[in-house]
Amino acid sequence: MQDTSTSELIARVAEPIEDVESDNMDRLLERVGDARIVLIGEASHGTSEFYRYRARITQALIEQKNFGFVAVEADWPDAA
Repeated sequence: MQDTSTSELIARVAEPIEDVESDNMDRLLERVGDARIVLIGEASHGTSEFYRYRARITQALIEQKNFGFVAVEADWPDAA
């Protein structure tokens, strides 16, 4: 059995986001499937791109997957 590094695993499953405003959410929502809990992590805390994309993900989860509750870890002004 060959050891696989974390970076190799990430490279294998990562999907690039070409445009934060128009990226298709279908692949992401397929991955969510029937999950009741979705955790959204990020490596670029504080960037406007992350906040805009997180808003789109949240909207898609509510509108298309019928999520009724969203909890976020964020600074107060950003969360508001």
